[in-house]
Amino acid sequence: MVKFKKTALSAVSVSLAACFTASIAAMAVAETKNWGTASTGKGDAITRLDASVDQHTEDYFNNEVVYRLSDNVSGNQEISVILSVNGKTAFDAYLESGSKGEFSEFLGTSSAKALASKNQAEREALRRTLDKAKISYKEGVSYDAVVNGFEVVLRARDYQKLVNAVGDKATLIVGEVYAPAETEIVTNEVDVYETGIFDSSSIAYQGDGVLVAVLDTGLDYTHTAFSVENFTTDNEAYKLETIADKLKETNFSATTANLTAEDVYVNKKVPYAYDYADKDADVFPLDSAHGTHVAGVIAGKDSEITGVAPNAQLAIMKVFSDSQQGARTSSILAALDDCVKLGVDVINMSLGSGAGFTTQDDDERVENI
Repeated sequence: MVKFKKTALSAVSVSLAACFTASIAAMAVAETKNWGTASTGKGDAITRLDASVDQHTEDYFNNEVVYRLSDNVSGNQEISVILSVNGKTAFDAYLESGSKGEFSEFLGTSSAKALASKNQAEREALRRTLDKAKISYKEGVSYDAVVNGFEVVLRARDYQKLVNAVGDKATLIVGEVYAPAETEIVTNEVDVYETGIFDSSSIAYQGDGVLVAVLDTGLDYTHTAFSVENFTTDNEAYKLETIADKLKETNFSATTANLTAEDVYVNKKVPYAYDYADKDADVFPLDSAHGTHVAGVIAGKDSEITGVAPNAQLAIMKVFSDSQQGARTSSILAALDDCVKLGVDVINMSLGSGAGFTTQDDDERVENI
């Protein structure tokens, strides 16, 4: 059981295989709780309610079944909604198969390809449903690994129209925008270096052969802490060829034309770096050094700092935009989707709210995951 800590400043690291699907499920619940209307799944004994219920019936309104947009959302405001088609995802099928190989290997099997074709057809059918309902929207990111669906951006006034059109064909996840976490100096009573980073020098394991994904504000890859000169282990889990082999399966290859493995490969310390918010290969942060700070704590190494696992490699997944405030749910899900496809060992998300979500109620929902 993974228990998320209720602090925005803690680096929330989760084992990929153990709780990735639980994290996605919790995020879906959390996102709908604040803003949107979630349909019950196929076969669910609970029937959907009319989200346009009169205000006088507030006492009888069950928020566990139907979620409504917050009153502070104006009708002209653009919102991001992720349509998750009900049914088995590629990652569900991978877990059910009991395969001992990597997820990327499973995607090449005939059963995975058949499921991918079926899921793509379901997404296309859902798009036709939206077009038939004459809903005005812009399509954003598409997902096909841990989520079978896609993002739409539309005006809040059209949200109820979207709910009615979708029915029980999909679950709606209304996106949040997360602030970068702030870095603060705290007193630490455990064994630490002068920098405040945990001193792991007495531990034999130093992160060799492990790839840690950091979903944050980006990375100053020119910093000496991420120089190849300070990365001395011979155990490289990911090389340029590894990224090239997995390239076609990733979301970034579909969203950024003509992108190559060389574009996202920084060096052997940082074999993967992509900006999921702005959809380019430039992860250098313009606005916040928080991502660099987090990456340094995890795996940095130079004359000034030593990270907890200095021999680990880093996959930098920038989810905070250079041109817009905050990190959007759609960008975070796209990065998480690629975490699974790339087969990273650890995911770190230090978002600007407790447990990576936005309300006290959300924290309670993920407390026991």
